Amino acid sequence: MKHLVPEEYRRGVRAAMVVIAFTVALVAVLIYLDRLSGFVSSVMSSMAPFFIGGALAFIQMPIDRKISAILRATLFKKKPQAKTVRLVSALISLLLLVLLICLFFYILLPQVFTSMESLVNQITRFVNENDAAINDALKRFGLVNEDVDPLNSAWQNILTYSTNYVSLLPTLIRTSYNLIYRFIFWLFIGLIVSFYLLMDRERLARQCNKLCYAVLNKDACEEFLYWARQANRTFAGFTTGKIIDSIIVGIICYLFMLIARLEYSVLISVLVGVTNILPFFGPFIGAAPSILILLIVNPSSALKFAIFILVLQQVDGNIIGPKILGDYTGISPLLTMVAIILGSALFGFVGMLISVPVCAVLYAIFKSIMNQRLKKKGLPTDTDQYAHAPLKKS
Repeated sequence: MKHLVPEEYRRGVRAAMVVIAFTVALVAVLIYLDRLSGFVSSVMSSMAPFFIGGALAFIQMPIDRKISAILRATLFKKKPQAKTVRLVSALISLLLLVLLICLFFYILLPQVFTSMESLVNQITRFVNENDAAINDALKRFGLVNEDVDPLNSAWQNILTYSTNYVSLLPTLIRTSYNLIYRFIFWLFIGLIVSFYLLMDRERLARQCNKLCYAVLNKDACEEFLYWARQANRTFAGFTTGKIIDSIIVGIICYLFMLIARLEYSVLISVLVGVTNILPFFGPFIGAAPSILILLIVNPSSALKFAIFILVLQQVDGNIIGPKILGDYTGISPLLTMVAIILGSALFGFVGMLISVPVCAVLYAIFKSIMNQRLKKKGLPTDTDQYAHAPLKKS
């Protein structure tokens, strides 16, 4: 059969067709950007329960593996049944997760709300008791006029805005109810999805491997699978370890505040534990408002807590964290900070959470490629040997 394009021009024609197709697709995306963004938002909203289920399954996976190993070594030691082990381990993992969620919503959350209500009353009392002293200090430094009472003026403005928004209260309640209902529905579907993902994770992994070999050539597929396993190991180890580390930090903070009889121990311990999940900046984000809360209530308590939190963060950063997390990142603090800033700027809170393990995987890939190129050139891969560059020829 005679080809329309000669052999020597086929490569250039294919490249030109790819460029034209890409240009047409880009122009179409720019023209229909509003419709496309709406469609993507609708799809993402519809898929939210599955994303939640995938995240829950990912978090449960280390626990599920431990439970499976225990079941194979005890109950199913004589008659190993893979499907039964998968079913029982996934069910136990799901029940443990549901138990933790119930403990949070029915035991811990009401105490947090009670502490917040008490804190609001305490702040109101503080403002009322120190109104005259604060106004005198502001007038003494010339920050306000003699005839102005800034605290009372601010309070009147708050009352005015609150009165204006009273008419919107029914709509706000209805909107909040819809959001809560949607969250509960997503969480329920997500739990079901996580259960089935845990049950079928081995079969799904084999199917993904099969698809990879079907699409890519053997060498590229093996390279891709290697880095996929490395990424999974980094993400799983970092995420699970960070959650365990944050729970330990929150418990230590709560025990110290109980022993030292500091105010709002539950609220502040939850705040410190939750913000500790965020890499690098988390301890500072949790400590600053906690110190401010205690400073309003009792300055001596704020000083004790500030000293304790400094010691705790040093212990966590040098002892607890490395023991639990291990070497799942392998990147410098400067690179960690850059990754968190870029991740939060591009993808918000989620980007802040996943930026460190993503950066660790990309850094490992870059380091591997760099070392391979150095080996081909006959150069050393040890970084310390480049302290006195240029290298002398042996």
